[in-house]
Amino acid sequence: MKNLLCGTLLLLAAASLHAQCTNLVWSDEFDGDALNLGNWNIQTGDGCDLGICGWGNDEAQYYREQNITVEDGLLKITAKRESFGGKAYTSARITTKDKQDFKFGHLEARIRLPEGGGLWPAFWMLSTDEVYGGWPQSGEIDIMEWVGNEPDELLGTIHFGQPWPNNSLSGSELRRRYEDWSGEFHTFAVDWTADRITWYVDGVSYGTKTRNDLGGQRWPFDQDFHFLLNMAVGGTLGGQIASDIFPATMEVDYVRVYEMSPPTMSVASNTVTAGEEATFTLNNLGDGATVSWTGPNGAIVIASGNSSARVTFGSDGGEVTAIVTDGDCEYRLSTEIFVAPSQALLFSLENFDDEPEATYVFSNGDLTEVANPEPNDVNNSALVGRYARDGGTQFDVIVYETEAIDNADEYFDNAKTFTIDVNTMAAVGTEILLQLESSRAEGDNYPVGRHSRYVATTTVQGEWERLTFVPLDQPDASTPTGSIAKLILLFNSNTRTNDVYFYDNLNANGEATDRVRVLDAVDFPLTVLPNPAGPTAQLRFTPPVAGPLELLLTDLHGRQLQRLSVRAVAGEHREHLDLSGLPAGVYLLTARTAVGARTVRLVRQ
Repeated sequence: MKNLLCGTLLLLAAASLHAQCTNLVWSDEFDGDALNLGNWNIQTGDGCDLGICGWGNDEAQYYREQNITVEDGLLKITAKRESFGGKAYTSARITTKDKQDFKFGHLEARIRLPEGGGLWPAFWMLSTDEVYGGWPQSGEIDIMEWVGNEPDELLGTIHFGQPWPNNSLSGSELRRRYEDWSGEFHTFAVDWTADRITWYVDGVSYGTKTRNDLGGQRWPFDQDFHFLLNMAVGGTLGGQIASDIFPATMEVDYVRVYEMSPPTMSVASNTVTAGEEATFTLNNLGDGATVSWTGPNGAIVIASGNSSARVTFGSDGGEVTAIVTDGDCEYRLSTEIFVAPSQALLFSLENFDDEPEATYVFSNGDLTEVANPEPNDVNNSALVGRYARDGGTQFDVIVYETEAIDNADEYFDNAKTFTIDVNTMAAVGTEILLQLESSRAEGDNYPVGRHSRYVATTTVQGEWERLTFVPLDQPDASTPTGSIAKLILLFNSNTRTNDVYFYDNLNANGEATDRVRVLDAVDFPLTVLPNPAGPTAQLRFTPPVAGPLELLLTDLHGRQLQRLSVRAVAGEHREHLDLSGLPAGVYLLTARTAVGARTVRLVRQ
């Protein structure tokens, strides 16, 4: 019942709760020497007695009571390679149904995951009374799912909609860069309200779903639900089973339910470049809470009261940590940050003001070229794309053809990146997918020919923001890296929403030493007054030809800071430059025309 299509990648985290706080509603700390049957039911068998042999997922295990132990303050669920009940493996599954049922709150468990291909442990919830009908009509909340064959990926998902096979799901995915999720304890949690579910790992949020994300279908998450803890083996998600991993044990330190959420941390992205600033925000702080912030080597941390901090990163990544003290409670919230190499524009795949490197072919929704509705410092282009998603299409696509991506592996390995400018009123946290395909990919043969997928997630509504796509997965890793012929954009895929998205500057970026498309240098008047400049300056230039002209302000690493497109005519032009947001330093200002470009240095005092 838990087949998944995965979603968002946002944050990498490590944190712990050091004290139990006063808003605790219920918990099981597993302090005895046996499972507390006042809290838990033990489910046994292979699911056939419920009419779902293999538990609905072709799983390879038989659940037995003997695979459960409680000792040393831990619940232990052990998967074994042993024949029983017609199955080659055994494991365990427990539920709190009709003993401990809950509606809303902050729900969490501290768990250590085992290592091994084919393992599929989960901490999840099902409707207790099924007032809207059987699965998935009454809903399923997957607080944590993890599979040993994809050890760096963590899954959080909701299931809803019509009976199988027309069921629906929507979820988030969190990938670690430096290590997988097994071997150490992590706290997996959700905040659950009447119309919103947010997923956390170690106090850091990585995904949110609301009523609006269900595409008009019923939001069933307003009734009593109960917990399930289990470890499946194999099946549709668990995949191929390694032979040398058994016995394998999932350890649970506690399960807790709070009336209100404890403090949490959020940040827009876990990837920055050297010299870039990121803002970290704390939520759910008590009135008397105090906070101590620390950052990685070379980072500059400036606290803004208790609730946030601005961190400027050097060349090293690492953890940004907030120690929150609130009465007798202490929380350590820590987010792992990756510092990516500085990158510059290689080429534009879609740019509605200039000739792009990709050709539009088809879309389910309506794509039109329009005037920029709300120019700002991120995007002040004259023309942008307006895309009205087709709410009747679950997997709505925009299809481009391109020959510009000569090595797709470089993008999946993060040596190069894709970015996009987006302005939408869709909910914060909306996912945008980018998919690279060869000519072998056709509409009905997924995943053949799909080299790789990338995901970006919106963080604001109603204004332009520049989003960086991060690698998600490789549906068909056998696709040759040099065979990319198509690029697919999907706004809020796997939904039936009909939001409008303005987008522009779908760019490929790489290190400055990469194949940057450089126009021939052209000698024409280009002057900044005054220079050195203060918070404002004036740019004076006389272009060599009439027509479109692009002004780019970059730092010395080639990172774009401002961009302005103008329609040049004969004679001198003057443009006002707002430099108030720039720190003191040296920058490059480039004017690009159809016949060449001219670059001057700009000094900000």
